[in-house]
Amino acid sequence: MLKPDKHTNPVLSVVNISGLIIEQIKNNDIVSYDDLLSNLVNLTSESVKDVFLYSLSFLYLLDKIEYIPDLDALRLKI
Repeated sequence: MLKPDKHTNPVLSVVNISGLIIEQIKNNDIVSYDDLLSNLVNLTSESVKDVFLYSLSFLYLLDKIEYIPDLDALRLKI
């Protein structure tokens, strides 16, 4: 998943998408799941949907983001 090969598109890598997610959440304190996904699609392409959940899982496992179930939103952990 994180190990690149010759077919890896660097724009759609888990590490790059994770960075874009952090950037989007920094700009807005709390971002809804759907808004975040649509912003990433606008920044990259429709193919980001394949990597989006992996990137969220990566950030969650690193304890960088927090999910708010009542709002279906995400925010950065400080």
